[in-house]
Amino acid sequence: MEILELPPSKILSFQEVQKSTEFNESRTISPNFGFTKNVYWVRFELKNNSNQRDWFIHVSYPLLDKIDFYESKDKDWNHVVTGDSYLFRERPLEEKSFIFPIKLLPKKNNTYYFRFESEGTVQFPITVYSHERFLKLKEKENLSLGIYYGILFVLVIYNLILLFMLKDFGYLYYLLYISFYGLSQSVLNGLAFQIFWPNSPHWANISLPFVGGFSLFWGLQFTRSFLNTKKNTPTWDKIILVLMGLMLLLMLSSFVFSYYINIYLLASLVMLFAIVVFLVAVVCWDKGYKPARYFLIAWVALLFGVGIYSLKGFGILPANIVTEYGLQAGSAIEMCLLSLGLAYKIKLVNSDKNKAERRMVAYKAKLQDAKLVSSRLEVELLKNNIHPHFLLNSINSTIIWLDEDPETAKLLLTSLSDELRAILKLSNKKTIPIKEEVEICKRYLEIMSLRKESKFEFLTEGIGLKDVIPPIVLLTLVENGVTHGYQGKNAGSFVLKKKKEKNKTKYILFNDGLPTTKSDSLGTGIKYIKSRLQEAFPNKWEFTSRFVMGGWENTIIVFE
Repeated sequence: MEILELPPSKILSFQEVQKSTEFNESRTISPNFGFTKNVYWVRFELKNNSNQRDWFIHVSYPLLDKIDFYESKDKDWNHVVTGDSYLFRERPLEEKSFIFPIKLLPKKNNTYYFRFESEGTVQFPITVYSHERFLKLKEKENLSLGIYYGILFVLVIYNLILLFMLKDFGYLYYLLYISFYGLSQSVLNGLAFQIFWPNSPHWANISLPFVGGFSLFWGLQFTRSFLNTKKNTPTWDKIILVLMGLMLLLMLSSFVFSYYINIYLLASLVMLFAIVVFLVAVVCWDKGYKPARYFLIAWVALLFGVGIYSLKGFGILPANIVTEYGLQAGSAIEMCLLSLGLAYKIKLVNSDKNKAERRMVAYKAKLQDAKLVSSRLEVELLKNNIHPHFLLNSINSTIIWLDEDPETAKLLLTSLSDELRAILKLSNKKTIPIKEEVEICKRYLEIMSLRKESKFEFLTEGIGLKDVIPPIVLLTLVENGVTHGYQGKNAGSFVLKKKKEKNKTKYILFNDGLPTTKSDSLGTGIKYIKSRLQEAFPNKWEFTSRFVMGGWENTIIVFE
């Protein structure tokens, strides 16, 4: 094979090419010049040493824009024009690559010329086949393509079912990625032009950068979702977003700029895409993210195919079966492994979810138990505060005073009614202003003063309008103080003080009564107080109750 390379500005006629002495013998079996706008003339001679006369000349690269074929025939030249810039039906044979039928008589020889021009990669692997040999080749090729696209089809259906079942967006990104990746592969091997748009050569030329860019876009989004880059590696996540933006620009560029520029950009972005995704997977794996292992192993298979195909596109590697179909083989392995990795990730997520649900169930059970304890304490407290003896004694006192002192009886009933109403109204709230609680305590002391014919008072120091406390807490302390601290006394005093320190506030309730016996109700009351303080100020409180000089002191501390 001899090759004549011409710049696009130098146009020669076929007759001039025939006379040219600048042809050079090809150094490779499958010449590959990468991305170039140069025009290439090819000349070779065939001699038929067999008894067959019908042959096929096969140019297996399907993305060549324009091919001129010249065959010597009866002292004239038969000229055939084809390429993916022409309608598919105009090809000598309707085949995804380029087939040129020739007749060469036994023991004869003939000279053939090709002219190749393309805005993408210029490569022209040329093989001569007998009809029988070519049919066997197509059988193997169709089988390989059938297996490849069959795998993609199964993966699409499988993941589509999982998407509807699990409602996980990771499967949607994966579906879009493998669908458009499969379509881009069909553009590369010529099937898309043959099957989907045989009458649209313009779209056939711009479809590769558009579909390829869209495939890479969803591949990057799948990477973000699968590796959770927003959480695991925020810096790389931003880099991926920038790369996704470049993919969208490439898609728009396919409608604006020439195919030469777009295909060069696509090849560059494919290489950048492969490097970035590989590095992100390594970083996530290094940080202990388990699903990254599957992702990295799967990506190594694709990287191998992408690398050799891109190097072939740039003309660094020759065009052969490995560089031509390595990308499809690598992508098939990668997609299968990614599907397994996605299932593994969902398994891990479900495992973590199940553990969290079990912890939540245990927490809810403990919380329910705590609420039941709190409710029982509250009921016990209300039973204590609205004890039948308390009501009966108050009513009996009222009956006696109805005859002796109607005004006192009326006052007792009014105070008792206000007290019960306030307790029932406020007991369900988490916190109330301390001043409201103080009013409840004062009404209670009014009732006890009338009943015991004693005088109890409640004083405050430093209490502000914004100070809050759980309801019935102070009343519990006052009720226990009156019941158990003033036996044999006809007067008593309760004083509530507020002390503000650096990061805490103290509420000190002092009474001058001295309990003489241990009370079960006091123990229940303290449990109630502690449960309400924990509810209102979780883990930010302290409560103490102790004997001091001249009486009893209860201290509630609230931390900021």
